[in-house]
Amino acid sequence: MKKFDFSIIKTLRMKWGLTAEELAARATVTRATVAKIESGNGNPTIETLGALSRVFQLPTSELIRMAEVAHCERGETAPFAGEGLDGAHIRFSNFEIYRLEAGAGIHKVSEPGYHENTAEVCLVTAGTIRITVQGESHELGPDMAVRFKALHEHQIDILEDAEFLLIHHTLP
Repeated sequence: MKKFDFSIIKTLRMKWGLTAEELAARATVTRATVAKIESGNGNPTIETLGALSRVFQLPTSELIRMAEVAHCERGETAPFAGEGLDGAHIRFSNFEIYRLEAGAGIHKVSEPGYHENTAEVCLVTAGTIRITVQGESHELGPDMAVRFKALHEHQIDILEDAEFLLIHHTLP
C-alpha cells in the first residue's frame, strides 16, 4: 500500500485556478513532471516538492503531510460538564473539539494548564457570547467565529443561552 498520494497537487492546482502548464512554469518543473505527480504515478524528489509547495505558499512538510494516505480516524468522545458548561469533549490525535451549551450569565476564564502550542477556534451555533482575548472583546452570534492562540489569556461570557464549539488544534 502506498504511503503518499501526491495527486493532491491537482486538487491544490485547481483550487488556485492554475493550469498544469502554469503550475509547471511557476515551479520551474516540466509539464510532464506535473502530469506524473497529479496522476499518482510520480515519485517526486524533495526539491520538486519544495518547488511545488512554494507555488501554493505551503511549507514542504505540510504538502507532504497532505499527501499522506490516511485512514478515517474516529474521535474519542466523553461527556463534559463543569462551571455551567455542558456538552461533549471529542479528542483526536492532533486536535480536540468541545461541543458546549451554557445558560446566560456563565463566565469562564481560561485555564493555561490545559493549553499547549495550540490555536483555539470558537464557533457559535446558537445564542450570543462574548469572548475576550488579551483584553480585546468579540461579541459572537450564530455562525460567527474567532481564532486565537490558546495560551493567550481569554475568557468567555455567555450573554444569552448559547451553543458553541471550541476547537483546539496544533500550530505548525
